[in-house]
Amino acid sequence: MPRPRRLATAEALRNKGYDGRLTLVGDEARLPYDRPPLSKQVLSGAWQPERVRLRDDQAIDKLDAEFQLGCGAVGLDAAGRKVLLAGGERVAFDALVIATGVTPRRLPGDDLEGVHVLRTLDDALALRADLLDRPKVVVVGAGFLGAEVAAVARTMGLEVTLVDPLPVPMRRQFGDMIGKLVGQTHSDHGVALRLGVGVARFVESAGRVAAVELADGTKLDADVVVVGVGSTPATDWLADSGLVLGDGVECDAECRAAPGIYAAPGSAVSRRTVEPVCAGRAAPGPCEPAG
Repeated sequence: MPRPRRLATAEALRNKGYDGRLTLVGDEARLPYDRPPLSKQVLSGAWQPERVRLRDDQAIDKLDAEFQLGCGAVGLDAAGRKVLLAGGERVAFDALVIATGVTPRRLPGDDLEGVHVLRTLDDALALRADLLDRPKVVVVGAGFLGAEVAAVARTMGLEVTLVDPLPVPMRRQFGDMIGKLVGQTHSDHGVALRLGVGVARFVESAGRVAAVELADGTKLDADVVVVGVGSTPATDWLADSGLVLGDGVECDAECRAAPGIYAAPGSAVSRRTVEPVCAGRAAPGPCEPAG
């Protein structure tokens, strides 16, 4: 339950005077923590894991909320006002805020030992443990995450190759001019760049990644591979809910997806604005919140 928007929503409700029952559900067995340091300070070892925690025990107790940790949501009964958890429990609600964020995009074969994605604190700790064995590292994806991981791995003295199908790193974020500067900075610090070519497959040996084969046939030896190729909204658990799903949960201008059901901005909310959904069907006009 690390996502800051869940914590921020709960705190805002309390600050606005809501004194009823408040339940926060999350698939991770951890209290809320900050994600940006995971690919930098935590991965490098500059910070201990406890430092990313967002609130101390006193602040958590003051919130007077029930935390359902390590047992994420797997389904939503919008009409029956219940969230189904992975353990089979059903949590009733009068109002629901969806803040399930995003999940990393996967590549075929990325379930091999030695292939990592970096989204959670446990992901960061597992990757750091592998990096301490001084492996050859291939980072797939030269966006923010890939560039950060490559930089950290080089500061640890590791052999690092950064791969991306685009011609310069971080092109989607900053364009070609800044992307070239980012690439040059990585090269100046010893990161090998393989740009303008995608990944064909991961080469396996005894259940562990041994190399990355590129689309041009080149094979890069690799003991550790980090995949950072973007993310998708974490909305699979809402597939049978009756909510309208596009590039996230489709909401009205007030982030309302259905009566009493909202999605947190910047988390699972679609960029499109549509009419909300009433009782599992598209409404002919705006729906009023359940009261």
